[in-house]
Formats: sequence, C-alpha cells, structure tokens
Amino acid sequence: MIQLDINCDMAEGFSRSRQSEDLGILKWITSVNIACGLHAGDPHLISRTIEAALRHNVKIGAHPGYADVQGFGRRSMNLSVNEVYELVLYQVSALSGMTRAMGGELHHVKLHGALYNEAAERPELAEAVVSAIADIDEELILYALSGSKLVEAGLEHGLQVAEEVFAERAYLPNGRLAPRELEGSVLISKEERMEQTRQLVLKQKVLTVNGQHIDLAADTLCVLQEGPDVLQFLVDLHRWAKQNGVSIEPIMAR
Repeated sequence: MIQLDINCDMAEGFSRSRQSEDLGILKWITSVNIACGLHAGDPHLISRTIEAALRHNVKIGAHPGYADVQGFGRRSMNLSVNEVYELVLYQVSALSGMTRAMGGELHHVKLHGALYNEAAERPELAEAVVSAIADIDEELILYALSGSKLVEAGLEHGLQVAEEVFAERAYLPNGRLAPRELEGSVLISKEERMEQTRQLVLKQKVLTVNGQHIDLAADTLCVLQEGPDVLQFLVDLHRWAKQNGVSIEPIMAR
C-alpha cells in the first residue's frame, strides 16, 4: 500500500486570524508546518496552533522563512550563508522550545517561500539550512522540494528527508515550482488539483507547464491553506486515497 503524508502551512496570520479554519484543516492532515514569527505568525497564534495540533495528533514542524512580514517571506533577502544559518537556527529553536514546553516534540522542518525556493537551487544555502537543523536535532525530518539541492544536502548530512510535492502548484520542466507571477502557477479547479495529486502519488510523475511529464518522488503532499475550498478538497482527497489503496499517515522517524 502506498503511504502518503499530507502537510499544510499554518499560523501564518496574526492573533486570532483564521484560527477556526485552521482547526478544521487539522482534522484532515497528518503534519503541520507552523510559522515561526518572522514571515508571519505571533506567539499567541503559534501557541494555539501547537495546542490544536497536539490535540488532533498531528505531527508538528517548524516553518522558518525570511524576516519579511510585508512580503510574506516571498522576497529574496540576499543574506550571507552565515546569516541564513542563524536565521534557521533561531526560528527552529523557538518552535522546538515552545512545542516541548507544551508537552510535544518537534517532528520536522520545512522552509517557507523564497528561502524554500532558493535553498532548493543553491547548494551553499542548502548546506547552511541543513547545518542549522542538524545542530539543533539530527532526528528532525527535513521536508524539502522533491529532487532539489536541499534534498541532496539533507541526505549528505545524514538527515531523514521527506521529498515534498504540491497539489496546487504548477511545475517547471526542471522540477521546480512555477513562479507565482506566472499565469497558471497555482491550480484553481478541483479537477486539476486532484489529477495532479493522482499523478504524483500513484505514478510519481507530474505534468509541467510546457506539457512534459517528469519524475518526482512524493513522500509528503502539501495542500495550501489558502487554496479554494481547501476543506472540501481534503475530504475528497481522503475519499480518493481510500478508493485507490493509499494510506494517509504521518512520516515516522527512522
């Protein structure tokens, strides 16, 4: 039976924003990536999201990004390798500490936005990110864009790596995510999202923006919180998984 983790980025608002919707989503996912307060989130929302994830038995991950609230962490900050190391070290440590204080344990790390995309392409940034994670806890699982430089760096450091794919994001022929400014970079219709998920999970392939199929490993599937009808999509995804012999469950540490 094929096993699939479903993850979602959360706590990306402030104070009470979207909290009720987050709780609905947590019923249908197996791992959550919680913003660490620099690109979005604040201590109160982060705390409530951790509490809710523990209540729903959802694996908790840190979701660090560039310190860019105005740009939602989607703009390059042109930081040095050492600055990226310190940025990740600070955010993952904070999320890990809060999770432990509330009776849980940090499970994984997934980068956000521009940092996610740049570490997927640039080996020196990937090395800085992986070093920070390993220095905090070598047992943490690294969620990284499937087939990316970050995957390679994580494996070289001996980290457990989960290769991530996206239900709603269009892909370039090189396996990278299509830039958000490109028309069609985010799949809107439920039919498109389900078809892409089907190909990724069952065939380990995806149709790129130029009509070419490429191979992609799919350990964990990201479903965007801001996606249209996200709760209904998740319900339909679970139904589809059951019909197709796919077991939705969290990634377990080695």
